[in-house]
Amino acid sequence: MKEQYSSKDEEFIEHHGRLLFLAFIKPIINGTGFDFKEVQISEEKRLDLVITYNNFKYIIEMKIWRGPKYHEEGINQLCDYLNINGLEDGYLLVFNFNKNKEYKEEKLEINNKKIIAVYV
Repeated sequence: MKEQYSSKDEEFIEHHGRLLFLAFIKPIINGTGFDFKEVQISEEKRLDLVITYNNFKYIIEMKIWRGPKYHEEGINQLCDYLNINGLEDGYLLVFNFNKNKEYKEEKLEINNKKIIAVYV
C-alpha cells in the first residue's frame, strides 16, 4: 500500500477511504485482477477506483457523507461514469462520520443503472 500513500493528506478525505478499501480488496483480487485509481476517462473526468477481475470491470465511486444533495450528485456522477463505460452496475462507498450513523447497504435503480451503495 505504500505506493498509494501521499504525505500531502493530513485529515481523512476520500483518498484515505480508498486506501482502506484497497487494503481490504487487494488480497481478494491478487493475481486475478487489478485496481486502478483516479482513472481518466472522456471529457477529462476521473473515476475514483476501477477494479478489473475475471474479465469484468467494476466502477467504485467514493464519497464522504455531506448531506442528501451532495449524495444525489455522487449518484448522478456514478451513473454518468457507468454510461461512459457502457456498464449497468456500479458501486458507491459512502463514508459517514456522523455520531448516529447507520452502517447499511442500499440497492438503488437510477436511470436504468443498478447501484449498490454501502455506508460506513
